[in-house]
Amino acid sequence: MQELQDEFGLTYLLISHNLAVVRHVATRVGVLYLGRLVEEAPARELFADPKHPYTRMLLDAVPDIEMAGKERLAIAGEIPNPVNPPPGCHFHPRCPFVMPHCRTVVPPPFEVGQASVRCHLFAPDRQPAAD
Repeated sequence: MQELQDEFGLTYLLISHNLAVVRHVATRVGVLYLGRLVEEAPARELFADPKHPYTRMLLDAVPDIEMAGKERLAIAGEIPNPVNPPPGCHFHPRCPFVMPHCRTVVPPPFEVGQASVRCHLFAPDRQPAAD
């Protein structure tokens, strides 16, 4: 695929749940939760230092193939109804860092390094975590 991209100037859009494949072929990655883009970054940055809590949880849930003893963490909570998602940040019912305004205000994209992250944790005027 890389040869075709280089030779013809092609761009691919790959949609996958297989993070190993995404890591191998992507140069930029977007992570969706209930149809909303929650994080978008260069692949190397996203896999090395995920910002959004959902992205972190997804990567923590990947099996440790090297058997390095890394603890696998399951994503807590129930998935909300995608037809009737919760108000505010769709991820707030499952987020360990939820703040009161997460329940009512849809987070805008915040630039963090080369990433764009839709999470109130990265707001310049971030409020302390509650709950």
